[in-house]
Amino acid sequence: MPRRLASLAAVLCGLTLASPALAAKPKVAFRLEYAPPTPADGCPDAEELALLLAGEFGYLVVRTDVSPVVRIEVRRVGRSFEAELWAPTAEGAEPWHGRTDPQGTCRELAYDVATLVEARLGARAWGSEAPPPHIAAPPEIEVQSPALHAFAFRPFESLAALVPQAAASITSSTSNSEEPPFQVEAAAGPAVSLYGLPGVAVGGSGLLGVRWPLFAFFAEVRGLITPASGVGDRDLPGRTAAWTGSVLPCLALKHVDACGVVSVSQLQFDLGSGYDVTASDAFSVGFGGRVDGRIRLSERFRLHGYVDLNMQLRSIVVALDPTESRNAVTDWRSPLFRITAGITVSANLLE
Repeated sequence: MPRRLASLAAVLCGLTLASPALAAKPKVAFRLEYAPPTPADGCPDAEELALLLAGEFGYLVVRTDVSPVVRIEVRRVGRSFEAELWAPTAEGAEPWHGRTDPQGTCRELAYDVATLVEARLGARAWGSEAPPPHIAAPPEIEVQSPALHAFAFRPFESLAALVPQAAASITSSTSNSEEPPFQVEAAAGPAVSLYGLPGVAVGGSGLLGVRWPLFAFFAEVRGLITPASGVGDRDLPGRTAAWTGSVLPCLALKHVDACGVVSVSQLQFDLGSGYDVTASDAFSVGFGGRVDGRIRLSERFRLHGYVDLNMQLRSIVVALDPTESRNAVTDWRSPLFRITAGITVSANLLE
């Protein structure tokens, strides 16, 4: 309420002090359709926006007795606000549509909106010519009073246009449903280990996490197994399975997630009775990064493709069983570096 009173006082002061030359200039008039975001987050209401427009044009440009409509929609973009504008055009002309630059607060954006509308429809738009007929204000019926004739100003009508009861045609539309500030995502798909195990391993992964506009956090479980039998240079008969659990804090860009990876893994070797696995039973901890590109399939589903690079803190050793040989012989030592790729399909669980 104090902001509205301050705006009202500023507009009335400007109208009262306006010169006869300004009052004699050709004018435009339009109705206003205004759609602020939900919640409003400090945005001015339709009446306050009408006052800001009056301050830019130098007169009461928003009226209830005309047909042209200026439509303004405000939406959140991350932590900022931007507005789209539609202005009336002559019959048969291409509709005009504009968009503001993002602003940190909705009230700052309202000043940009008023300036953009005035630049499009105000006196600067046509120079010394008369305004186009489709937005020209109807002729005013001047009050036959010497005190008011020089200013072409009718205070009672001006005040009536500013009070809330007279603003019935200034409609404010809001969305019935408020979008949540985050998304809960679940994803699953095939994966393949390209380097780091005794051979190429295939399997799958499942992932669950939360996504905000600029950040995401996920937890993943992955299982892989080498299809072909053979471990080490001598192709020891057996297969290798790898189980990995990871957490991924991510920077969420427009089409790519750039993630850090912290993982714990367990390798399982099925080699028969003649061989053994040393070094803490094949348990390891790793750190690395992931690049995850995504393509939007629908409002709810997205297709992802990722490459995961992970550095292990220790190697896993496969050796001859010391009970059968006085000196254990290493048959395979895992590299510290692992490369995994995969494809997943994710779903927004809040849709």
